[in-house]
Order: sequence, then C-alpha cells, then structure tokens
Amino acid sequence: MVTINFPPKSMDGRILLEPNNSMSWRQNLLLLGLITLVSLAIAAGFFLAGAKVILPFSILEVTALFAGIYYCAWQRQRKELITFQEHQVTIQKGFYTPLSTHHYHRLWCQLIIREATHPWQAPSIHIRSHGKELELGSFLNRQDKLILIERLKKLFSNAYMSQ
Repeated sequence: MVTINFPPKSMDGRILLEPNNSMSWRQNLLLLGLITLVSLAIAAGFFLAGAKVILPFSILEVTALFAGIYYCAWQRQRKELITFQEHQVTIQKGFYTPLSTHHYHRLWCQLIIREATHPWQAPSIHIRSHGKELELGSFLNRQDKLILIERLKKLFSNAYMSQ
C-alpha cells in the first residue's frame, strides 16, 4: 500500500510504503485455532484407536503452522517512509520503529527502475547517490510499485534512469 502525503503544489512531503494486510492478527489466530481444533481432533481419534505416534506429529504440525503465521504477520508490519525535503531525501525502514535511516542529497539522487524479467513480476525501484544504492518497496505488489514509480518520476524528473 502506498500512502502519498504532499501538500498541494509542493515538492516536499512523505510517501509511506506498507505491505497489503489481508487478515488481522485476530483473524489469523481464529484460523489457527480452527485448524488446530480439527487437526487435534483427528489425532485424538487415531490416538484412541491405538495409533499413538500420530498425536506428537499433529502437535508438531500445529506448532510449525503457528510459527509460519506469526512470521508472516510480523513481516506485514514492515514499513518504509520516504521523506522529501528541499535539499534532502530521507528513507526510514523498519517494523514498528525505524531500524535504519538513509539520507541522500536531493539534487544528487537518481531514480533507477529495473524492468521485470517476467511479465508477472514487478519492476524493482532503487535510489542511487554517491555510489550507494537502496531498493524501495521490495514487498509491494506490481500495482503499488507502478503507483510509486509514477510519483517518484515526477519528484526525480531530472535524474531518472531505466535499466
């Protein structure tokens, strides 16, 4: 999801990049609970029928599923904030708080768009300045990346490159 916040007729503002959230944490837990209930009910039936080895594997399966759902929910909290000021571009990346901050001089920034190698893939977006290059929105879908590219082309109209 791309949230653009620029005052009218201004080149200073912010762009917030976030992954699309299909389900809330509560919905994920509800799904996990339902799958756990079904899986453990089947495992308990086999346990009572004498196949005692099924229950530990069912518990292991539910634990692995919980770990996968937790990891995906955690990755959905990723955010990138691109702040444009008169002479500076600041990019903050993190989850709940910024983990890394990158500063670029606005006049020296180049926008680099690398076209996708397959029609289903999205192009990659990079900012380069003084030998440092940083990818933006690696977690965005194709439609969101195209929105971001359109806006960044306007902001970096003097320093746009396609590769």
